[in-house]
Amino acid sequence: MSEIRKDPVTNRWVITLDDRNFKPATDYGAGGNLPENDKACPFCPGNEDKTGKTIYSIKSSGDKWQVRVIPNNNPYLKVETQLKNKGVGIFDIITGTGANEVIIETPRHDLDFDRLDMAHIVSIIRTYRDRILDLKNDTRLEYMLIFKNRGARAGETVHHLHSQLIAMPVVPASITDEIDSSLKYFSFKKRCIYCDILENEMLLKERLVKETEHFILITPFASQTPFEMWILPKRHTPHFHGINESETKDLAYILKEGISRMNKALNRPSYNYMIHSAPVKAGELEHYHWHLEILPRVKPLAGFEWGSGFYINPTLPEDSAAYLRGITLP
Repeated sequence: MSEIRKDPVTNRWVITLDDRNFKPATDYGAGGNLPENDKACPFCPGNEDKTGKTIYSIKSSGDKWQVRVIPNNNPYLKVETQLKNKGVGIFDIITGTGANEVIIETPRHDLDFDRLDMAHIVSIIRTYRDRILDLKNDTRLEYMLIFKNRGARAGETVHHLHSQLIAMPVVPASITDEIDSSLKYFSFKKRCIYCDILENEMLLKERLVKETEHFILITPFASQTPFEMWILPKRHTPHFHGINESETKDLAYILKEGISRMNKALNRPSYNYMIHSAPVKAGELEHYHWHLEILPRVKPLAGFEWGSGFYINPTLPEDSAAYLRGITLP
């Protein structure tokens, strides 16, 4: 039996099935036997001359780096580009002003995210926060997106654990849609829709995978993909960069839980995660709530999805959550 579910935030529709014959696709993008150091990998220690100058780093023992931030060698946007806005007929053009940074999350070539220790993941999250806080001082920039591509199906081009930050002079349409929809909900109900989702999921527990002091991990009601997960902070705040130290440690724990459970459930699939936060110049919005989305890439999009804007999810989010909850981790 199928259902057509409506995402309460974006109003996007998803066709949800209970397809017992569905088998997740995998390219084993995050698996394999890898060396601790790969002489051909530009992100490995000893190969620093193959990348741009270090922008930011967190040191481990001695003078070795634990997390290192570098400029993307082939950036989509550049800080050095002067911001200009022009029209060509009916079309608008903005120069490619911004920043594209690569966060190398570990010096070891053979480690995946679920094999990092908690203190290391805390350092990664602090790096995300600190880079946003630094770049937001550039008044030309409107939005900072942190995201990870892991595995070939997810767009990874260098197989060494890393994520990216892209700073833009415009706000992405997906974020604008979330903010506009949440404002309409707030205008009608005088409540944040994300706070309502939090309360609903903690009460029903059907789609709740994990709960900690500061966060919940859920499979969303209208999941776009099989085993999609969201991490929502319990404290209402629109900006990820406002995260405090206690929340940082808690986020490290629940993010590792989510990735570990997904890897075990789906045999280390390719995946993306991204942090959706309010634009850096926005104030303390009452209606918007930052969150982190995890999307396993186990099902390709076909013509119907591209043509209609509907996603087809062959697994019930409630079944995905139950399966993920039942996984035993070491």
